[in-house]
Amino acid sequence: MRTVVGSTLTIGFLYIVVGCALSGTPVPQTQLAETEAMIRSAESAGAFEHASALLQKARQTLGAAQRATGKGDHSEARQYLLETTTYAEAARARAQAEQQKKETAKVRQQADELEVKAEVIQKQLQVPQSGAEMESDK
Repeated sequence: MRTVVGSTLTIGFLYIVVGCALSGTPVPQTQLAETEAMIRSAESAGAFEHASALLQKARQTLGAAQRATGKGDHSEARQYLLETTTYAEAARARAQAEQQKKETAKVRQQADELEVKAEVIQKQLQVPQSGAEMESDK
């Protein structure tokens, strides 16, 4: 029993030490820049229109990450950046999906219009043939 408690305390202590060490390492500016770029990518994909709630969450968590970095809580900042990245990716994906839905609907409408035109042409071609057959029967 004493070994289990001692091992548990040792593991707990290691988690604290590792957590402090990770928290002490500042978040690289490149990571912040990449996260901001992901938000811009979502915006350019149409997230303003199609995924505004996700885009707003991405911006809010980015702000939280920046505040955590300012307070020196780099571990928390990293967690917020991961969350920000996830929201930004979700916003971009939803915006792209909506764009593809619009494009699909447009192509489907064009296909329907072409099908109608083909039917009209087919009917027009059948009418003269009936008239031509009558003349040849005479």
